[in-house]
Amino acid sequence: MGMSRQAKAELVTELTERLDQAKSALVVNFSGLDVASVNEIRNTFREAGVEYKVVKNTLIKRVLAGRAIESISAAFKGPTAVAFKNDDECGKLGKAAKELVEKFEKFEVKAGYIEDEVLAGDVVETMASLPTLDEARAQLLGVINAPASKLLAQINAPASNLIGVIQAKKKKDEEAA
Repeated sequence: MGMSRQAKAELVTELTERLDQAKSALVVNFSGLDVASVNEIRNTFREAGVEYKVVKNTLIKRVLAGRAIESISAAFKGPTAVAFKNDDECGKLGKAAKELVEKFEKFEVKAGYIEDEVLAGDVVETMASLPTLDEARAQLLGVINAPASKLLAQINAPASNLIGVIQAKKKKDEEAA
């Protein structure tokens, strides 16, 4: 027996809210995986701050209609789930998905998007290569600190050279005495 019209309407509303909140998402195929594997996938995503939801293809296509990411609806064939990431750290989503793809042979990422941009090609590699928020902050601090470090090294260089000359003179004087 199928879903009632009211249940479908509620699910469409829920999916619309999730898509509106999500900054990025992956469309995945989970067919052929046992329950324990699916639970492990859910836990891995949960640890990365990702919401994993099995979706009904016809309903998600209805929700996607008219959106900038509507082209992703072609990926919704067969058993499909969506991994939603609501914050800006889509790198965590990619890294978690990459780990799962390597661990489970039958786990397959079909498509993905970041903001309103549907990703083409190897979606998992693209997302996994993005830095997490902490990594991005560290990179930014490195870029900001680099000129100051170089300036400090240039300022200290003459003093270091002078100390070296003084020590060489002292050593030479000690040997002569």
